[in-house]
Amino acid sequence: MNRMLRAAVPPRRAFRTGGHTVLSVAVLYLLAMPIAIWIRQDGLGAGTHQTNSFSSEIELALWLLATLVGLVALAAIQRVSLQASPGHTIGYANITTAHRTRRFAPGEVVGMSLHRAKDGRLRLTSTLELRLSPAPHRRWNTATIFDGETSGDGSAEPLATIMRLVVQARPDVAIDANLRALLAVTRYGATRDR
Repeated sequence: MNRMLRAAVPPRRAFRTGGHTVLSVAVLYLLAMPIAIWIRQDGLGAGTHQTNSFSSEIELALWLLATLVGLVALAAIQRVSLQASPGHTIGYANITTAHRTRRFAPGEVVGMSLHRAKDGRLRLTSTLELRLSPAPHRRWNTATIFDGETSGDGSAEPLATIMRLVVQARPDVAIDANLRALLAVTRYGATRDR
């Protein structure tokens, strides 16, 4: 199965994901903001003598928006870089690394598993978990990389490129059932299970 993935790696080498999630949350909040302000001004304030000015309500709502967008950006933004200089190197930075870049070679990966968003767990995106062989130069042995699409099945970038790089570097890598099904779809044209 893994021998079938030895296709050429696409030329794209840098990925930044999570921006659509942040934008979606901001737009949804802005759509709900007038309703929330109206409820606070008229609905919940009925019968009390304390009323806030409309400008203070807008200011509070905008501060809450900034806080919410900041928290979502912290959790959703991810950077992935693929360096093809002497030997391939995969670098990534996301919430699991406190946004510090970690680097490893695709040949260091001993196992891959795909956790799909559509499997019913509380996930917005699919994640690719890479188990690395122990090395003295690092204290971590697992890399978790997020899918570039919200509620995707794991076939979007950067996961597809990383899977190809790993299989090219190490054809005997252990893969789980979700990943095996995804690879069968891309290689053999099988139908996706929904």
